[in-house]
Parts: sequence; structure tokens; C-alpha cells
Amino acid sequence: MKINLIQGKFCNTYFIEDDVNIVIDAGAELVQLLKVIGDKKVDIVFLTHAHYDHFAYLDDYLKKFDNAIVYMSKKAYEKMDDNKMTCAMFFTAKKINKINKSKVKFINEGDIINELKTQNNFINLEGHTDCSMGLIVADNLFCGDAIFEYGYGRYDLPTGSKDKTNLTLQKIKNLDNIDMVYAGHGNIFKKN
Repeated sequence: MKINLIQGKFCNTYFIEDDVNIVIDAGAELVQLLKVIGDKKVDIVFLTHAHYDHFAYLDDYLKKFDNAIVYMSKKAYEKMDDNKMTCAMFFTAKKINKINKSKVKFINEGDIINELKTQNNFINLEGHTDCSMGLIVADNLFCGDAIFEYGYGRYDLPTGSKDKTNLTLQKIKNLDNIDMVYAGHGNIFKKN
């Protein structure tokens, strides 16, 4: 398994090369992604939550990789065409369109990517939003905006919660099998 960081215009985007190739969040322009992955295909795009900065270039990715499936929570999908819920107005985004439901696989905590032989599972990381999820692959946590190297995601945006943020931070602290944390913004860092 190889993990590549693409520091996107809006957020960190990660490309995991393994049995299946996975993009975590779509905050990097397609041209940035292609510089890193070359002619490799994308099988899965995982959206950690439904804030615009994490799916700004999703349409471009899906046009290029038309067989890719988008993994996200159902709550995230339900918000994607709402400029207020996605905080799109902070990024001067115009009208947002929901992706075709046939391209989406809804995930819940404990679900896995069956095609990926490396140990993996999705985890609820509510707090920054009520649709925030993470992905654990081997000893790596891809957490969106749940936690950063020196802080955590704000909870004063639509569907954010201080109490759920605190629970999520404790949940992450209690994950014994995590070595590296891949945040949606800022640096990659060691958990302990």
C-alpha cells in the first residue's frame, strides 16, 4: 500500500494505491490529482463529510473515472445540493448538483471496502458535522476535519456539535491500532 498526499486548493486529498485505488476527499483539482497518480485509475472516492471544500472537484473526478464509486454516509449525500449545509457560500460556489445516486455506496460505521485486502473499516467521527466519517486502513486514520495536528474541526457550522466533537476526540484517542493520522487540512501526523 502506498499513500500519496495531494495538497489541494480546498483541502488535502489522498490517493491510496492498493488492491483498489482510493481517493479520500475531492478538494484537489483534477490536474493536481493526475500529476500524482499518472495513468492509474480511481476505483473509489471516499468523502469524509459534505462540506464543499471536500467535494469541490468530485464531478471532475467522476467524469475522468466514470467507473468510480463514491463512498459516503447517507446524511452527507442528503446535504450535497444545499449551499448552506455544505458551507459552499464560503467558497463562492455556485449551484451545486447532487451526484447520481447510482454512483454512490452509502456507508456506516464498521463497514469495510470488500475489494481492499488490507484491513480497513469506516468509523463515525461526528462533531464537525453530523455526517463526518473516517476510514481506517491498516494503522492509518483518514479523518477529514475531525482532528488536526494541533486542534480539531470547528463545530459551529450547520449540524456541528461541541458534545459530539468531544466524544469523537475521545474515540480517536482510544484507537490503539492507529499510528498515522491523515487530516483534511494541514499536516499528516503521528497519533501519539
